[in-house]
Amino acid sequence: MALAKKAYPKATLKKIIKAHSNRNIKKNADVTIFLNYVLFMENLVKEAAIKSKQSGDRGLTARSVRKVTRDTLARFKG
Repeated sequence: MALAKKAYPKATLKKIIKAHSNRNIKKNADVTIFLNYVLFMENLVKEAAIKSKQSGDRGLTARSVRKVTRDTLARFKG
């Protein structure tokens, strides 16, 4: 039986967040940030797949991701 790996290194993520925000972060803020990122990526892929099908592509392409990135980022702006 394989050992389960951590989803992400918490200490590294906390250091990155603290370096960019110049603020202390609460105990579970890194978990919330990670979950928000996962939700954003899921939404981005879903929107890109829709755009890709509308343009007649067989699969997901970089062009379709680029087309929906701005709108998806605007929706997730906090």
